[in-house]
Amino acid sequence: MLCSLRLRNIATISDTTLELSGGLNVLTGETGAGKSILVDGLLLALGERADHSIVRPGEKLATVEALFQDGGSELLVRREVFASGRSRILLDDELTDLETTRERMGELVDLHTQRSTPALLSRRVQQAFLDARAGILETASEVRGSFRRLGQIDQRTAELESEIGASGSRRELLEHEASILGSLSPSREEYLDLSERRRRVEKDLKLRESLSMLSDLLSPEEGGFLKALRERRMELEKAQGLEEMTELVREAEIAIEEASRICSSRLGAADESWSVGDMDARLDEYGRLLGRYGGDIDRLMSRVGEVAAELGGMAAMEEELTALSAERASVASALAEGSGRLSLARTDARPAFVEGVTAELARLGMKGAVFDVVFGAPPRDRSVTVEGRPCCSDGFEVPEFRFSANPGMPPGPLQSVPSGGELSRLSLAIKLAQSGPGGATTIFDEIDSGVGGTVAHLLADSLARASKGRQFVVITHLAQIAARADRHLSVVKDSSGGLATTSVALQEGEDRVAEIARMLGGGEAAADHARALLGGCRD
Repeated sequence: MLCSLRLRNIATISDTTLELSGGLNVLTGETGAGKSILVDGLLLALGERADHSIVRPGEKLATVEALFQDGGSELLVRREVFASGRSRILLDDELTDLETTRERMGELVDLHTQRSTPALLSRRVQQAFLDARAGILETASEVRGSFRRLGQIDQRTAELESEIGASGSRRELLEHEASILGSLSPSREEYLDLSERRRRVEKDLKLRESLSMLSDLLSPEEGGFLKALRERRMELEKAQGLEEMTELVREAEIAIEEASRICSSRLGAADESWSVGDMDARLDEYGRLLGRYGGDIDRLMSRVGEVAAELGGMAAMEEELTALSAERASVASALAEGSGRLSLARTDARPAFVEGVTAELARLGMKGAVFDVVFGAPPRDRSVTVEGRPCCSDGFEVPEFRFSANPGMPPGPLQSVPSGGELSRLSLAIKLAQSGPGGATTIFDEIDSGVGGTVAHLLADSLARASKGRQFVVITHLAQIAARADRHLSVVKDSSGGLATTSVALQEGEDRVAEIARMLGGGEAAADHARALLGGCRD
């Protein structure tokens, strides 16, 4: 519901606020008083493009503030237009763009004016009216969601198939490289450890060679120095007077024997976990691979990760493709099932809906008007095939309203309806044919165009009925409509100060009688007529 509309520095409006209520709100006033400026201000709040010439002369900034109540919460729309030419729009004090505002406001306001495109011309709005009557709005939303998801799946599937196809030869190269790398299963730690151990083994081999030669030289076996020394000592022991020398030789023999034992011990303590040949063979394998990567083990290991990651990404794409294929089947089935339910419900609801709208048109004085709902095929450029049938976001068919206000003329698309007043009255008839309160705020600026006499009373009665449990705002010149208002506001322009100023006032009591009398032509008879109209409404 639109709670209030405040306009400042817009054309002839200095600062005025419209306080609105539920039910039927009516705005009246002399021609040229500024009622159209109020509509222009509302259009700015709804996201229409701004013309800086609307800024009141002498002012730098014009603003419109529209306060809505939606589902228990409030929404404030603020539009600012600068005389310099720029403008901005805010939703709840946060900057936004016009497209977002139009989308949000389209849910809250159904505006009918010569300066706007009536929402009823939208195919989606027409469908929503029929689906609401059929009680399938939730199903229609589910179908749109399934269709949207199906489109996302098809788009992603095409992307994946293109990427997978383009990476075919690349994958073969990567798999070959991965095979080579996998045969070695390289490890930075292993390579560094082997290299260090090989260097230690090289040094150890030289040492072992020296120790081996020394061990052979000192050996107590035949030909060894220790054996020869022992034999010479035994000969010395037989001689007299050589005891001291014999002792020295014995000590030397003991030392040589210990040295021989140590040599034998060191020679037996070599690392046998890797043979030199095994280490050399493994290091040769590393060497062949390192040659491909600049001899850098870090670069080699980085490449191992890169190859694994790239192949993993390709595998993930194939897994995603498989998952999307399964999901597509499920979503397509849901789309077909939901679209089938839509078709049945729409077909069942159509006769009563058409009959109800036609009856309301007759109550509005349009007895010769023809209203119908036709089901068209889904457009080829935005449909998919599910279970052998073309389907779009609307289901298996696209509902479209057809209308003719002239007897004998076949009904055509609503875009062909020449009169804004006729289109507004059709919108009113559709709302009356709907059951239940609520919905968007409906604003009519030209619904009484070309209406008078008995039809004026019929139109006033229909507006009063339609506004029960809803909010209607009607700008009118008909006293019959003004008399049925739940809230009556009048627009007045004052030029006494030099620069014209438009204001809005609430009409109650005798002020309201005087305003309705003015609309009837003025005078005492008009005042009596106004009281009769108001009294009849109270009755």
